[in-house]
Amino acid sequence: MTTPNTFSLKSRSLKFKWTFGASAAIFLTFFLFSFAIYQGIGSMLLDEKDSTVKSAALAASVAISNAGLTNSASDITNTNIGPVVTQNLELRSRLEDQVLVFYDKDGKLIEQYTAGRYNDNAYAKYDYSSYLVKQPTGTISKPTVQGQQMVMYEMPITSSEDNATIIGYIQVVNPMTSYNSMMGKLLATMFLLGAVALFISGMLGYLLAQNFLNPLTKMAKTMNDIRNNGFQKRIEPTVITKDEIGELTLVFNDMMTQIERSFEQQKQFVEDASHELRTPVQIMEGHLKLLNRWGKSDPDVLDESLNASLTELERMKKLVQEMLDLSRAEQISQTKELQLVCVNDVLEQVRRNFEVMHEDFAFTLTEDNKNLHAMIQHNHLEQILIIIADNAVKYSGDGKQVDMHIYKEANQIKVSIKDYGVGISPDEIDKIFNRFYRVDKARSREVGGNGLGLAIAKELVSGYLGTIQAESEDSVSTTITISLPLIEQKDE
Repeated sequence: MTTPNTFSLKSRSLKFKWTFGASAAIFLTFFLFSFAIYQGIGSMLLDEKDSTVKSAALAASVAISNAGLTNSASDITNTNIGPVVTQNLELRSRLEDQVLVFYDKDGKLIEQYTAGRYNDNAYAKYDYSSYLVKQPTGTISKPTVQGQQMVMYEMPITSSEDNATIIGYIQVVNPMTSYNSMMGKLLATMFLLGAVALFISGMLGYLLAQNFLNPLTKMAKTMNDIRNNGFQKRIEPTVITKDEIGELTLVFNDMMTQIERSFEQQKQFVEDASHELRTPVQIMEGHLKLLNRWGKSDPDVLDESLNASLTELERMKKLVQEMLDLSRAEQISQTKELQLVCVNDVLEQVRRNFEVMHEDFAFTLTEDNKNLHAMIQHNHLEQILIIIADNAVKYSGDGKQVDMHIYKEANQIKVSIKDYGVGISPDEIDKIFNRFYRVDKARSREVGGNGLGLAIAKELVSGYLGTIQAESEDSVSTTITISLPLIEQKDE
């Protein structure tokens, strides 16, 4: 059983929704505006008809009064009234297509008159006596006669002797022929203009939708290309706009750049990790084969192979731990629990620990400011400082001195650690924070480095909205400086 095909905007394209919405909004606005005009014109014309029937009734009353036909009820006859109506040009000019009806004091029809050219119309021959309202004052009504709304005005004819005795009635009936004709034409015109407005609003909505959605169409095409061909594709806007679409384009391009960079970093990371792990695995494999051949009976070969394998295993363990630390450091901004930490205390603790571990080194600490606090986990700050200090010791060479300096600059805490060792050339200074990068690979392997320490430190510092940078003079010294947001403490 198939479900009925119902109209639903949810399953339509965005272009269709935009076109439909714009068309509906424009057409609805036009419809409400047209309806207000139609009602306003209709109300104005009806008020004009009220004035027309009143003026015709008053003109008839003045005409028969001037003719001396208001002395008694016996004067209100067809014989007396007929000549007055036919010969009074002002009264006939006010009649137009209206019907003028005279009644006696009992409401019995005497005669009704119309302008000559309207005598053959059905409304001119209709008996309106059933609609007569016998009231001492003029009354207006709007009954529907033979399916057509009409305006009627009735007023009494009073005796000229006392101006109180009713001797007859005057009724003016306006069939609203001109009103209905004008309103019909107006309605037809509005329907025609409505159809034109609907067409124009549809075309305008389609053009607007096409113009506004072109960048989104390009974005969808670019995403398709990226899915099929890689992350190199970008959206190239023909005109730099300041609207939301332009901003979305810039955000998309920036996001693609970051994804491409992250993808390349992950790819490089996997390649470097594979390369770093391959060497110890090959060494261990070689020694195990050596053991398998001769080590069972040769104690020297056995000791050498076991020691080498354990050394490489320890290096692999350290490498895996550093890789795990780096992965955790990259997620620090989403998982960190902030603590208010005194950076001076942590730096002093690291300095004392390194003095104990490296008795042949001189570690100095200069504090320009005391009690500088930052929002950071204590163990993360300690890890950052240990990484930098450990690098300073490893690459100091013959310069057995490491200088530590802490100070405040604007709203930042600055911590610099300086060694007087091999230094770094200007070509390599920007690369030392990359994963697995080592300035001197042979020497780094000798001192046990994997090239991940500064990468971990950079990720940790960035996770706490800080920065890390290096300055160096080749073969003279190297200074690593970290910056963390300063948290001002108020005295209790």
